[in-house]
Amino acid sequence: RSVLEVGGTPLIIPPCDDTDMMVSLLDRVDALILSGGGDINPLYLGEEPQRELGSINPARDWHELMLMRLAANRQIPILGICRGIQVMTAALGGKLYQDIYREASATLKHSQDTERHVCSHTVRIASGSLLHRILGTEMLPVNSFHHQAAKRLGRDLLPMAYADDGVIEGFYHGTHPYLRAYQWHPERLWRINAENKRLFDDFIKAAAK
Repeated sequence: RSVLEVGGTPLIIPPCDDTDMMVSLLDRVDALILSGGGDINPLYLGEEPQRELGSINPARDWHELMLMRLAANRQIPILGICRGIQVMTAALGGKLYQDIYREASATLKHSQDTERHVCSHTVRIASGSLLHRILGTEMLPVNSFHHQAAKRLGRDLLPMAYADDGVIEGFYHGTHPYLRAYQWHPERLWRINAENKRLFDDFIKAAAK
């Protein structure tokens, strides 16, 4: 609905293990969204699971990690949302916190119990950053539904938003023409928050080029 609202046509790519099919699908789309979902299987990052690890779907993980790398190589616009920020980080050689409360001593509640369209904490946007230029603000109220997060960013990924406890809430790629990710769920907020709609406007403009 968010893509439709800003003039795009959304298509769903189901998980598969056929690389040739993925390449063929990417030939037919203008951009890619990596959406929210469950935890990333730590085995894909060379780690053993901690007890706080939530539900995983290894088939989806493999598919999205491969799809992300293929799309990045093709230089098509890519937007990551919540789980998508973790997929991008892992696909580009970064590391994840399996659980931000155990490993990063996070102090904010990052997995809210209230409804998804309600903002539960704020993120601080780096002054002069790409996101600051898009939104024109250094603070944004957001919703939050995660306990994993980027621990060490992957190749050429640059942070541009943080929670007050230091958790990375947004980044972009330094050389890719359009690769951006947000830890919150703007697709649940655009009806009540113009800044979040602007993120989809920005994405569709890139896809239309």
